[in-house]
This record gives sequence, structure tokens and C-alpha cells, in this order.
Amino acid sequence: MTNQLKPGVQRTQECIGRWQHVLGMIQSAPPEMQNPVLIGLINLVMESDKKTLECIETGAPMVSTWYGNASEILAAMDIHFFNPVFNILGHMYMTELYDLEESDKISLPDDICSLIRLSTYAVQDHLVPKPTAMLAMLEPCDAQPVMHESFKHNGWADVPDFSLDYGYGTSEEDYEYFANELKGMIAFLEAVHPGVKMDYDKLRAVIEETNRQYETWAEYNELRRAVPCPGGSFQGSVVAWPITQHVRAGQQKATELLQMMVYDAEQKVKAGIGAVPDEKIRILWADLAPQWNEELGQWLAEEWKANVVMDFQGYAPYTPIDTSTPESMLLGLARRSTAEVPMIRQARGTVEVFLEDITRIVKDYSIDCVIFPGHMGHKDQSATTKFLKELCRDLDVPLLSLTTSLFDERYTPMEEVKKQISEFFRVTGLSEK
Repeated sequence: MTNQLKPGVQRTQECIGRWQHVLGMIQSAPPEMQNPVLIGLINLVMESDKKTLECIETGAPMVSTWYGNASEILAAMDIHFFNPVFNILGHMYMTELYDLEESDKISLPDDICSLIRLSTYAVQDHLVPKPTAMLAMLEPCDAQPVMHESFKHNGWADVPDFSLDYGYGTSEEDYEYFANELKGMIAFLEAVHPGVKMDYDKLRAVIEETNRQYETWAEYNELRRAVPCPGGSFQGSVVAWPITQHVRAGQQKATELLQMMVYDAEQKVKAGIGAVPDEKIRILWADLAPQWNEELGQWLAEEWKANVVMDFQGYAPYTPIDTSTPESMLLGLARRSTAEVPMIRQARGTVEVFLEDITRIVKDYSIDCVIFPGHMGHKDQSATTKFLKELCRDLDVPLLSLTTSLFDERYTPMEEVKKQISEFFRVTGLSEK
């Protein structure tokens, strides 16, 4: 079988080509109109895609994984990784939603999470490479185990897999339990890839760099508290999320991109400049950033002078990890993976964390209203909504509950989303601010 016929080669090459085209367009603009953070992010993603092609060609270790699986460990072991759905999401609007339409053809229930559907489609249609190992996740939703089982039934039956089990709570005992799961994952990776060993000195260096990244991200978030907000809707999410979750962990050039964001925000705050001119409405988006965030954010700014100043994907209450011993590093990674990564943080365990995050964000970021997108894949939120309504009433902040798909704009068309938000602003009097 030639490389051209191997799973994932053609699609990965197409993705690299599209990114190169986008990069060329950006760099052809006058220097003052170029966005160095975006340029740097695209280069990081392209480097990851090129590494994927290299691994396909050479047979080097390459793991399929999901966010929340402590990618710092993979970096320390020099194992490349990919997320089955990342490239599909990144290129969705460059291909006129082609993959969404194709994913409709696979045999899955209509109400299953659109992210799970897209991931299953990517493997079933051989759009991603066949990995040397698969790291699965049992949280935060029941569809995760089903998704990984579907991978096994669609070409990955002989791929060794390891499933990480999560504790229910947020106690030291829960973190110690997951730290042992991470030890099991390390042993699994060493057994599957002869010659590959964990190097705890490398892990220390990687974590020290990711500590700096999360600290810098926190600095940026502090600057977003300013009125007016120096960054546009979802800006922290769309940059910091892939930097910390979807490219090789611990890269200094990734840290430098976050530092650029901080510097830019600092200058704007000092000058009293907001990303939305004459900002009037400050929104908390209580979930991950939607795939259609760019159009929504632009419309909010132009139509309502509104800004999503914070969302769960951009909100990063990460704790620095103690790197003094292997045990402290694994314990810190366990806490980061189970109690700090967005969505897992809010969906796993009890509703208190979800409510505490909303309370803190509303107060710290001078929030005028909360929009709860009601992602169709988050079935647990049907019960959460009642608690959220009571909380927002106590906080005296208006709440809009929607029903959408964060990854498939067709589920609730954009015009309908805009209509409901507009009616909400009018009814609550926010349009008169």
C-alpha cells in the first residue's frame, strides 16, 4: 500500500494545503493588518499535521487521543498524537460544511452529539490515520465509550487501546485515583511502543512550560475583565484552546503567542480601547465556544454592540503543577485533567462546580446576561437548566436558554439563533442599555 492510499494521508495533505493558502492570504496584507498570533497558531497546527504525515510514512508512534488525557505525558515520551475530529472542525468552513453533510450518512442515532458523530465519521471514512495506539476517555458523557467502540468496529480493531477511568468527585482521593490511571497509561504506552520510555526530567520541563502557558492565559483572562473588554467574542477560546490541547504540549513558541495576546490586551486596556466599539452588553456563554463563533461574534458586535467576554472554553482556572517529584507531577496532571479542563470540569460530578463557575464569572466580568446554548449532545444539561435559572434569578442577571449544536450550525440555523437572542435583548431591556 502506498502512502497515498494510507488512511489520513490525503485529508491531512489537503488540510496543510488549506492552511498554507490562508497563511498566504494573511501575509499578503499590509504588516499593520496582519495578526501575528493567528499566523503563529496556524504554523503550530501545520507543524502538527506535517508530523502526522511523517509518522504515517515512518511508522513512528502516533496516538489517537482526546483532550483531557494529559498530553504533557505524550510530549515527554516523544509520542505524536492527533484528535480524530480536530482537522474536520478546523476546516469545516473552508469546505462549505462538506463533512457535516457526509457525516449524516453514517448509521448513528439522529440525537447523538454532533462531535461524536463527526469523530466516528472521520474514522469510518478513513480521513484520519490509523494510530499505533488509542487513548480513550470514559467521561464526561456516555457517548464517549460508544464512540471508541465504533472506532474498533470501523478499522481499528487491532489498535491497542487504553481507557482512562475518572473518579466522581474533586477530592485528593479522586486525584490520586486518576494519577494511578495515568501511571497505567504510561505503562501501556511503553508496552505498546518498544523502546519508548517515560522520562520524568522531560516531563518536568514540559509541565514547567505548560504552567507558564496557563499562567499567561490567566493573565489574559484578567485583562478581559476590563470594561470595555479588550478582546472580541470567544477570542481566548479559539487561540488558547488548541495551543494547550491540540498541538504538542510544552512548546515555548506556543507560550509566546499567549504572551502576545497579553501584551495586546494590556495596551488596549491602558488606552481604554474595547474590541467592540461602544460596548453595551457583556455576555457569559455558558459552554464551549460554538464552531460558528466567528459569525455569531461579529453579528453581536455589529448589531447589538455586545461581546461574549467569557465562555467555559476560555475560562481557565488552572492550578500550577508542582514539578518537584514524579508523584507530584502526576497528581497535578490528574487534577488538571479531571477538574480543570473545560466541559469535563463542568459536566463531571455534581452541579456545584457549574454553578460556582457561573457565579464567579458573572461577578468578576461584570456580566449583563448569560446565554446557555443547550448543546444537543449535553443531555445532562436538561436537569442543569433548572439550577441555572434559579441561580441567575438570585444573581439578578437575565438568562437565555437555547437549543443548539455547538458543532453543527444546521441543527438550529444561525438566523433562528440570532432571532432568539434579539428577542431576548429586547424583552429584558438590554437593547436599551
